[in-house]
Amino acid sequence: MSTSEPIMISYVWDRDNFEKSFESAYTYHYKNSARRYIGWFFIAMAQFGVVAALKKGQVGLLMLSTLLILYWYVVKKWLLRQRAIRSFEESPFKDKKIEMIVTGEGITRGEEFIPWEEIDGIVPADEALVIYQQGKEYYIPLRAFAGPEEVSRFKSLAKSKGKLYV
Repeated sequence: MSTSEPIMISYVWDRDNFEKSFESAYTYHYKNSARRYIGWFFIAMAQFGVVAALKKGQVGLLMLSTLLILYWYVVKKWLLRQRAIRSFEESPFKDKKIEMIVTGEGITRGEEFIPWEEIDGIVPADEALVIYQQGKEYYIPLRAFAGPEEVSRFKSLAKSKGKLYV
């Protein structure tokens, strides 16, 4: 197959793809942002809280540090997930077929054309690729491609444009 032929991408934006997309984006943003250092700060505060609570018998300080850690690592993600689920449920793309055509000039999705210059990067995720474009994210499951050859062609094209981050 020629590399000049367009690459077809087709999948349904369903709940399963949404949940995988959420996990992938959450992990990517967490690992690549300064926010993770705030989490480390919470851990340090909790450790000081435990030491102070044990030395001085102040259970309130121990409870506060425990609540901070629970919020940072459990509640915050749950709240974000609930907001994202509400957004998905109200989305006009819910359970709709998404089709994209990838060429050397860019990516076409419906009436929208995204030139390669406007794409910030493409990041491989578990069983997917995530396209980042000026505040937008497009989650593309690998099964959306016709086969492994098409995935390889897409990655080669993205790499040649300097957009694929491995």
